[in-house]
Amino acid sequence: MRLRNNIFAAAFDYLKREKGIKTQKQLAELMGVSEDTITRILKDRTEVTEDIITKLQTASGCIFNLQWLRGEDAFHMLAIDVAEGLAKKQSSAASIGTSSEFNNEISVYVKLVEARDREIADKAARIRDLERTIADKETIIRDREARIAALERQLAVEKSGDLSSYPFAFGEVEHDEHARQKR
Repeated sequence: MRLRNNIFAAAFDYLKREKGIKTQKQLAELMGVSEDTITRILKDRTEVTEDIITKLQTASGCIFNLQWLRGEDAFHMLAIDVAEGLAKKQSSAASIGTSSEFNNEISVYVKLVEARDREIADKAARIRDLERTIADKETIIRDREARIAALERQLAVEKSGDLSSYPFAFGEVEHDEHARQKR
């Protein structure tokens, strides 16, 4: 799904949870578009345009961060988040005395990201190992099923060669045949 379509879906979900908009039809009416337009956006059949973003922003009371709606800011969904972030930056800029302190904070952040990336890579490797193990187990199961089938065939052949399962005793038929020929 395209980024803007995902963002639109997230915005719609937020409006449903927080603002009481319950249906696509309700959102479509607020935006002044058809319900089909909303459906096509949510199913990624129509790309979210600037016009749709403007209509969503207007319909929602301008609560969303436009850069977030456009896919330019991944962190601040709401306009108020941006304002709070700016206030925090201003206060933190005053508290950060030197660029070396700022560099230290960046270094810590980079290390955290690298650690997270290593953890993701480790988990991906573990998943690949588990997938290989599953494939190996499936091969073993197929081999054992084939072996069972072969043994069952072999057992059937051996049972068919068992003379005790015949209705006549061994040699009885030949004995009757000789008696008929003598008569």
